[in-house]
Amino acid sequence: MGFKSNICGLSLTAIFHICKSIAEFKQAHAGLVVRGLPHTPSSLRPVISFSALHPSGDIDYALLLIFQAPAPTIFLFNTVIRGLARARRPDSLCSSVFLLKRMAEFDLPPNNFTFTFLFQACAKVGRASSDLGQQFHSLVIKKSFGMDGFVRNSMIQFYSICEKLQDAQLVFDEVDELDVVSWNSLIAAYLRNGEISGALDVFEKMPERNEVSWNSLISGLVRVGYLDDAQQLFTHMPKRNLVSWVVMISGYAQHRQPMQALALFREMQLLNQEPNAAVLVSILSACSQLGALDHGVWIHSYIRRNQTNFDSIISAALIDMYAKCGNINLAMQVFHSSREKDVSAYTTTISGLALNGQSKEALLLFEQMKSEGITLDSISFTAVLCACSHMGSVEKGFHYFNSMLDVHRIKPDLDHYACMVDLLGRAGLLEEAERFIACMPIKPDHVIWGAFLGACRIHGNIEMGQRVGSFLIESDRDHDGRYIILSNIYAESGKGDDAEEVMRTMRRRRIKRVPGSSLIEVDGVVHEFVAGDRSHDKTDEIYLMWEDMAREIKKVGYTVGTKGVMFDVEEEEKEVVIGYHSEKLALAFGFLCTEPGSMLRIMKNIRICRDCHSAFKHISMVFKRKIAVRDRKRFHHFEGGSCSCMDYW
Repeated sequence: MGFKSNICGLSLTAIFHICKSIAEFKQAHAGLVVRGLPHTPSSLRPVISFSALHPSGDIDYALLLIFQAPAPTIFLFNTVIRGLARARRPDSLCSSVFLLKRMAEFDLPPNNFTFTFLFQACAKVGRASSDLGQQFHSLVIKKSFGMDGFVRNSMIQFYSICEKLQDAQLVFDEVDELDVVSWNSLIAAYLRNGEISGALDVFEKMPERNEVSWNSLISGLVRVGYLDDAQQLFTHMPKRNLVSWVVMISGYAQHRQPMQALALFREMQLLNQEPNAAVLVSILSACSQLGALDHGVWIHSYIRRNQTNFDSIISAALIDMYAKCGNINLAMQVFHSSREKDVSAYTTTISGLALNGQSKEALLLFEQMKSEGITLDSISFTAVLCACSHMGSVEKGFHYFNSMLDVHRIKPDLDHYACMVDLLGRAGLLEEAERFIACMPIKPDHVIWGAFLGACRIHGNIEMGQRVGSFLIESDRDHDGRYIILSNIYAESGKGDDAEEVMRTMRRRRIKRVPGSSLIEVDGVVHEFVAGDRSHDKTDEIYLMWEDMAREIKKVGYTVGTKGVMFDVEEEEKEVVIGYHSEKLALAFGFLCTEPGSMLRIMKNIRICRDCHSAFKHISMVFKRKIAVRDRKRFHHFEGGSCSCMDYW
């Protein structure tokens, strides 16, 4: 029997219990209207509650019902105002004020819940609602609701969002007896306004603390990057809940401290704490950053063993992890086995294919996504433009870029313009890239000029490189990479004095150079190396191994590329300087500790240099080993003397 036949003879209250969606509510309601049944407050209560508050509800329908109700109660008005405070619509606050006036027409005075929801609606709007919120505050005082905990806490939140921290503190100070929720609200207010010391001071003064108090403060410290302080608080918590673990582990992952995230996850396992999806996604992100494939595979197995729901977020995180660890085959297996292939899964896979040198496959998948009718977003286009850039397809890149606004009504942002500059720059079309930048409808940022500077270096355009580099080291003077690239442009063109002057400027300004480092995972342990590193307990064996490898590849034509070394030293010394780059030491360690013929994966935090790229190609041929190196831009898969980038990177 159909839904219509099931509701015959039922009241609105009874129908509420069998309806599963707003569409069924509307259908049932229409039937009851036709039958002439009265709309009493008690019968409207479940319908308006569902319409206003349920995730599948319809706030417009709730408004329609309350405006047509002959005798609405204060509960019904409050329910709709609460729904408006939650709704994502620009007129929510205006509609709430209109309902407040409508209440007066029925001689219904607002109560404490009314003001709580009104302040929540104001907080949703932010600073633009500052004056209106203050008027509501006056009404609260007039009607003596200032002592109510719900009202007080909603006012503290409202003032803090409006950046009126002093007013939030005054609301807090007006009450003698405060509950822990009020203290937590004030901590959140200080954190929201970036006043870490104030939040810590409030925390210290609290007569009692609950888990929310600890978690709020830890979360605020994590948000601003004070991870050591957050970890200290986390360590001293009397009792941790799942939120505590989520905040710390996700914080480490988001602030690119993956080792700490993994260490905390291991501690969580030892304490038999069950991770949720948020923890698993963060740990997969940490594995991606480290290139820790063994760890990632274990997490994937853990998810399967514990029958964790494979939603689209988990699937996308797994795809991203496998792709960034250099195993695109496993990434594709996860993609094809995913039940929910939404825009996130497609976009992550397209990015992964492009990252691993399979740009043609990335474009095919993008076209498949369009044919499936999936709504594209700005991130989708960033992924496909990166794929075009990696394969050097200028024509396809402009086709997709132009289709953003013309076909899909997506306005390009700075990320998309940066992709196009990178695309033109990699292709050597430097003049076209500069004209493109000049014609941008939005002001280019330092990322765009940085991409252009990198292209100038790749193609040896000293004049453009000097002009753009000089501009960047003045306008983006804290970014170490600008100085390095400009000095390299000079060094590679034989202008050693100019190169050294750039480095002197960098030292004078006390700009710290981020050292190049490489990671390699062996037997589940991640090892890190920097150039000239002698800290490893196998240092002597590593250096001997590299010297043996270098000797062998020189027999088949490898020569050390010293052109970019700007130091005033003899050629033989230059070979020593460039001979012990971090990726070479990581590779030598991999050769020492793994079986012959096994694949090696190395993660590098900066762009691989031409010499290392050449050396790895020769090594893959001489020693018949597959080597994957992920640098700051992409993966380089070396096999049989060639690279997946086709020497285009």
